Amino acid sequence: MEKEMKPTIKGKLLFDSLEDRALLLYAMRNFKDAVEYAHSLMRKGVRDGEIVKLLTSRILNNKWYSVSALKRAKLYRDQPYLKLRRPQLFSVGSRDEGGNRNIKLDATDTVRIKIPSASGRHRWITAKAQFSKKHLPIIQELVNARTSYGAGIYLKNGRFEIHVNVPLELYVKHMRKKTRAKVADHFAGFDFNPDRICMVIIDRKGIIRDIKSERFPEVTSHGYPRDKARAVRQEALAKLVKYARDHGARYYVIERLSRPKPKGSKSARRKISKMALRQFTQQMEVLVPKVGGVLVKVNPAYSSVSAKIVAEDLGLDVHMASAYIIALRGMKKIQKDTE
Repeated sequence: MEKEMKPTIKGKLLFDSLEDRALLLYAMRNFKDAVEYAHSLMRKGVRDGEIVKLLTSRILNNKWYSVSALKRAKLYRDQPYLKLRRPQLFSVGSRDEGGNRNIKLDATDTVRIKIPSASGRHRWITAKAQFSKKHLPIIQELVNARTSYGAGIYLKNGRFEIHVNVPLELYVKHMRKKTRAKVADHFAGFDFNPDRICMVIIDRKGIIRDIKSERFPEVTSHGYPRDKARAVRQEALAKLVKYARDHGARYYVIERLSRPKPKGSKSARRKISKMALRQFTQQMEVLVPKVGGVLVKVNPAYSSVSAKIVAEDLGLDVHMASAYIIALRGMKKIQKDTE
């Protein structure tokens, strides 16, 4: 089952009190230790309920933060060892607690954060929040509607940042862009690779109308920062979706894929590990509704084989031919569904 995609809105946190900054940093360091400890226990086969109890009694003094720490640890479940680089604090959403139990949006410019205590006398600290103007309506709706949202606090260049995980429907509702070009009901097929994204646009007769690709070979280099690689891929995909929108695409077609198992040499394994196919899929789930498009997922079976067969006839490389095959499958799926 594919995990629900929740777009993230980032903002700055400002404190008037040095004491509050120190308390928050202390809580963030404890939470970082708790995530690492939870990961260690999880790898040893300790049950979730027992892990939460141990985190609460030994480190965090708060069950909800402990549940959140375990959820963060599960993001790294495939790693044999976990050592986080920076302090952090995260609280999963809670619909029954005004959206979030421990990190609360009181207003578009105000955040309250619970600081746990071993004595049980938990303390709340307040920070000023600064979000982008375009995101303020979303934050306002979270404040008013009490919709469940996850919230995390991180350090970046010595400054505190808040990351708010917003429900996809709410994000799309406010961030949808009006299509500037006339939509011609074209199909844009996307082929995702470790070092490039290829896109082919076809019309309803299957005729190729346009092709375009974005390449980023540097992200497969050994030691390339993971966060930077993700940003490069996201920017490349956003450019292609915008281009497709401006050239008449209504349907955006991708394969329904899971992350492939690494095979081959160390270099090949490294490249495959960088593919982040789930990230591509999740970003498409955000981008496509924003441009008023329809996301279509098709069966990936034999697409690579078909691409190799038609590549020479089309005068395309195998990756671009694969994007063409994917677009065709999306067109046939839509035609079948509307018959």
